[in-house]
Amino acid sequence: MLSILRKENGNLSIVMLMAVMGMVSGLTMSGLVLRDFRNYSYEYEQLQCRHLMRSDAYRGQNFLVENPLVLNQVTTIPQITRVIDSGKFRRTFRVRSMLTKTQESTVIGSDTGIYGTTMSDAFKLKTMVNTAVGNSVANFDNNSSQVYTGAVLTLNQSSLAEFMYFSDQDTSPAGKPVYFYGQDVIEGKIHSNSDIYMKQAGGGTNNGWPTFLNLVTTSGNIVSTPQSYPLEQVFQGGLIEEYEGYDFPATAETLRRNARVRLGIPSADENLIYMVTVDGSYGEVMKGNISQPRRVFADVWNPYPPLPLADADSLYRNTFSISDTTWTASTVSNLRNSGIFVYGDLWLTGEFSGYQTWGCSRNVSLIGDIKLKNTALNANPVNNRQDMVGIVSEGSIYVKYGYMNPSDSLRLRPNLGSTAEFPEPAGGGIFIYAAMCALGDGGYVAPDQPNFEHGVFTFEYQHPHGSTPAVNVVFNGDTYYFDWIDLHRRRFPPTQSQPWPGNLDYPWYNPLWPERNPYTERGTINIFGAVAQRRRGFVHRSGNDSEYPSNSGVWNIPLDMCGGPVVLTPFPDPVINGLVLQARKYPDTTGTGTGYRKNYNFDKRFLSTQPLFYPEARLAGGKEPMSHGSWSVQQPDVGEFNRYF
Repeated sequence: MLSILRKENGNLSIVMLMAVMGMVSGLTMSGLVLRDFRNYSYEYEQLQCRHLMRSDAYRGQNFLVENPLVLNQVTTIPQITRVIDSGKFRRTFRVRSMLTKTQESTVIGSDTGIYGTTMSDAFKLKTMVNTAVGNSVANFDNNSSQVYTGAVLTLNQSSLAEFMYFSDQDTSPAGKPVYFYGQDVIEGKIHSNSDIYMKQAGGGTNNGWPTFLNLVTTSGNIVSTPQSYPLEQVFQGGLIEEYEGYDFPATAETLRRNARVRLGIPSADENLIYMVTVDGSYGEVMKGNISQPRRVFADVWNPYPPLPLADADSLYRNTFSISDTTWTASTVSNLRNSGIFVYGDLWLTGEFSGYQTWGCSRNVSLIGDIKLKNTALNANPVNNRQDMVGIVSEGSIYVKYGYMNPSDSLRLRPNLGSTAEFPEPAGGGIFIYAAMCALGDGGYVAPDQPNFEHGVFTFEYQHPHGSTPAVNVVFNGDTYYFDWIDLHRRRFPPTQSQPWPGNLDYPWYNPLWPERNPYTERGTINIFGAVAQRRRGFVHRSGNDSEYPSNSGVWNIPLDMCGGPVVLTPFPDPVINGLVLQARKYPDTTGTGTGYRKNYNFDKRFLSTQPLFYPEARLAGGKEPMSHGSWSVQQPDVGEFNRYF
């Protein structure tokens, strides 16, 4: 080495070697810097593309709400460009998205087994973002970077099941306000297309005010008594007044179109009842055919029973019409993961497995609990991935008071229970694990006007009075059987000069008529689900409603005019010794009126998964609110996007 250094040409060689080494090192470092810069640029652009794709998901959702698709076709969303300048980089990104209507398959099952799949309408939003042009402060960046990133988002149609309470008009069928009181604690979302009414009354734990734990929206305003109310104390989940309204359909079109099981035929639904008891995916069916009315007669005596019969002369004869119901038995099976539509009235109860939505063209009567196969009674269904029930009526939905068993004619009262059967806030009565929707449309009238044809969720037989049952009377050692006693004592149908008494049940108003001691307070309605209705139905009445026509003394049942006030005072029969008529509370129930306490719990599963073929939530004008489903980043098909843009 020393000898090389002593020579002039040796020094030059070293210099040249070092120059080469320096140049190589410089090129290497430049390459490393360029590579790092390229990597940084690529990662920067990828990150920006990801953010743009996520933001475009909401653009696509809003576009779909404003422009609902009806065909299975590709619809492009107007292309946009975004310029992002970080100081070191300036990039222009091109964002393109397209929508396709499809059907989404949802697997229904658990960790230990799969029960099947369901299909529901959905939309696929495909997005591609790529860098169009760019520059930077680095001179060696020739702007040739072309980053393509894609994503696919599933958008699901929102449904009315997302609301714990939904009402088109927050008034009763009589056109009077129905109030939220201090006992009401609502954990799910609420919407009304009209004003919402509330009162500081009724007790509870919020100083007499109702408590709303989730967002409340109203297309009108809050009407409060008193007028001033503590906003944050009452509306703990937020309140939006004068909110955009939702369309409330009159028919269950989606369920009608997609139902796999159908009972009856569309042309013969007025005189048919289908009583269904579900056990898992199997159902026992009793079909009730209501006959054409037939004329019957009842002679009237005073007094009645007339004893001895041989010496009795009747005063006059009542003539009226009644209908008989003939029942036939059948079964249905394979109900799991199905829509079921009934042409007629539907009486429903049972334990349901899989996803089932039941609907009918007339009224639904709940003749017992609506239970889920894999959820214990009074337990929250939030972790049940296997079972879900929807109930859709094109009329109203009733908690039934009672009925005559078609098999043996025994009188059944399935929905009575005491407060002692379950711990607070639950209680005996009825358990309903379902989203319920009462669509009945009686035609337009102003919200403050009566309309008793609008769909409501309510309870049957709201103004009970005693009626005289059949009796056996012993006279001179012989036994005589007397039935329809009230019809043999009074004018029927009544006239203006001979009205029906206000404290005596009108014939057949009680489905178990005649009943000596009908029940007033009946227990608790326990809902783990959601309720949507055209008007707000009552689940409890005072028994003497001065704000409503029910205490007028007049009988006009279709207009809710049902005699006089409900009273618990006993009154003995004037002829039959020991017979006392008296309305009464079911044992161990609380309250002073008629009906049920409320234990309403929102099924939070409905926020992400709706019952099959349940009515959609469409904003006024046909706008369709959508919710985000799955979202995945994937390599885009550039050729596909180039074909449509």
